[in-house]
Amino acid sequence: MKASRGILIGPAAILAALLAGLLLSAPTVRAGEVTLLAGAGLRQPTDVLVARFEERTGHRVRTSYDGSGRLLARIRASGEGDLFMPGAFFYIEHLQSDGRVRSVRPVAAHTPVVGVSRERDEAEDIQTFEDLARPGVRIALGDPEAMAFGRTAREILRRAGLEEEVLRNVAVHGGTVKQLALYVARGDVDASIIGRADAFQLRDRIRIVPIPPAWFQSETIAVAVLDSTRQPDVAKRLSAFLASNEALAVFREFGFLPLEG
Repeated sequence: MKASRGILIGPAAILAALLAGLLLSAPTVRAGEVTLLAGAGLRQPTDVLVARFEERTGHRVRTSYDGSGRLLARIRASGEGDLFMPGAFFYIEHLQSDGRVRSVRPVAAHTPVVGVSRERDEAEDIQTFEDLARPGVRIALGDPEAMAFGRTAREILRRAGLEEEVLRNVAVHGGTVKQLALYVARGDVDASIIGRADAFQLRDRIRIVPIPPAWFQSETIAVAVLDSTRQPDVAKRLSAFLASNEALAVFREFGFLPLEG
């Protein structure tokens, strides 16, 4: 048949137009784009490294930060995501048991300390871990269901034999380690069990009190490529970069330590 202005329109042209419309309306995945879900306490070094990776490779990385427990629940509920880098290996183990992990690379250590507020006169007497059990001390503690250091703190208290006394002093719970560090830095509480890196980054407002080594083992930060990735080659490349010596140097700049051994 013939249209106005002499343009021929046949069945093949009509089919091509319909297919083009379907392609435009269908959801698409941008080539070279991956999503990295990372623990909130890892944000500063991760932002630096993601920016370097994007600049060098041309690939795009969408980052999403939250408590590791909440990220795990999100991955399980949605069945989506390319890479997962929580604050503790415990959360990756859960996905491994689900058969959801393609590969894993170790990155750095996440070491707990007692962060003591420099903004509160009442906190000056906190010199040892055991001082957290003294009556009247105001403590912020992580939610063990939501974040890595919530679980870590409870385990430390159990090993120290001070769980009941310290929990009695808890004034507020936090969903991320950054939130806990902010409570301490602002002087909302006297102290909290947080990551060494978070206390280090706020050292002008937070004083570090070490925890006896017998009561804890540093958490392993690792990055996992998920089986749900739609860009496996890009995800693998980003995973290797986050586990490189260059990446470890950036993590150390922000107060993280290398893994022993």
